[in-house]
Amino acid sequence: MEHYGNADLTIIDNGSSDGSWELLSTSYSSRATVLRMKSVTISTLRNRGASLSAGENLSFIDADCLVARDYFDQAIQVLAETQADAVGCRYSLPDCPQWVEETWEKSHARGGDGAVNYLPSGNFIVSRKAFNAVGGFDEALVTGEDTEICQRLRMASFSIHSSLAIAAVHLGNPKTVMQFFRKQIWHGLGMFGTFRGSWLDKPVLMTFAHLLLTFLAVFNLLFAHSALVWRISFSLLLGILAPTLTVAYRYVTVGHIYRPLGSLWLYYLYFTARIVALLRILQRKAFWGTTGNLQFWIS
Repeated sequence: MEHYGNADLTIIDNGSSDGSWELLSTSYSSRATVLRMKSVTISTLRNRGASLSAGENLSFIDADCLVARDYFDQAIQVLAETQADAVGCRYSLPDCPQWVEETWEKSHARGGDGAVNYLPSGNFIVSRKAFNAVGGFDEALVTGEDTEICQRLRMASFSIHSSLAIAAVHLGNPKTVMQFFRKQIWHGLGMFGTFRGSWLDKPVLMTFAHLLLTFLAVFNLLFAHSALVWRISFSLLLGILAPTLTVAYRYVTVGHIYRPLGSLWLYYLYFTARIVALLRILQRKAFWGTTGNLQFWIS
């Protein structure tokens, strides 16, 4: 914290139980605004931090991210050079990553800098003008607040730029298959945030496609009038069709496939986890909002 330069720091503890709050409030309160908010959404925390600062640019960094000493200098430089309204970069991997986090991250990594549709909110710098213009983060969302605000920024004609100079190492990646599956369920609880802005939301549409194909696979396996080996083969093909198409799409957009079989397996888990998330959403309150859009509240 001694090297943050001319930055106004605000640290918000979200009800930690590992001693973080005690350390922050006793050792860092003279160098940063430190407060605690419990039982609120991530978006509420981020908006609260933004409201307490006075700078013309806002930088959001998650507690499980590590940034370089010149992080803010690099961010200001990239903002000036690109004239973008929001800048950042996908998370960097920690040293000696596990195969799950390495495969998932490298399957999405783009080479070089340039305009993007999305930046993770744990490594996200945005001008206050743009942030205020779109109303900040959507506090009704449990997850997916970064994808949703980036969607609104683009819809409002603000530009988003990714730069490798603005690096943040994410320590909180899922390390195992089970951790990955659980986290994707949690992420899936916010899947309809971007769906409200566009019916062509690809992850949501592919999730429904995977659900339909899985149903057809089970139906074919149980009721089709063909030899068992053909039923099993066709059902397996239906079950992996959505993940296979997604891996192919990533190849077209990113330009490479990292560990094809590993990527295919993780995307299968990804869509399956989102189906579980969808079922959890439907178990809770679902009703038509006053605007005519289907809205979901997660209690």
